[in-house]
Amino acid sequence: MQDQLYSYIKTASVKRWEFFSEDELRCKGTGELDMDEEFMKKLIALRKELNQYFKIISGYRHMAYNDVLGKKRDSPHLLGKAVDIACHGKKAYNIIRLGIKHGFTGIGVKQHGEKEDRFVHLDTMSNGERSRPMLWSYK
Repeated sequence: MQDQLYSYIKTASVKRWEFFSEDELRCKGTGELDMDEEFMKKLIALRKELNQYFKIISGYRHMAYNDVLGKKRDSPHLLGKAVDIACHGKKAYNIIRLGIKHGFTGIGVKQHGEKEDRFVHLDTMSNGERSRPMLWSYK
């Protein structure tokens, strides 16, 4: 029994993705997690080059929770191909710059209002899923 417990604790403490915990990427409504591995490779490469911590405020989103929020039904968050990163100012600029460099095809920017409400959205939707590349700002 003790060996099983040790094995569980050891496995549970291993990070699936460098720099990111599963909890910060989980759906805020259902707790489910289904991030796209190719997307995560790009995000990890961006984070490594940025060499600065950033907070994920939205990662994977389950359809049921997406509907509760009233979000678009073709959101890349539903496919695990998007994150929203809390940032502003120079950090936001650098995330956008590196996002383009690392092949993110959708970049949304909210840089108005209170600093704690500002973020940059990054996604990797392909041309077949939506017109890409694309840049937009949030109201």
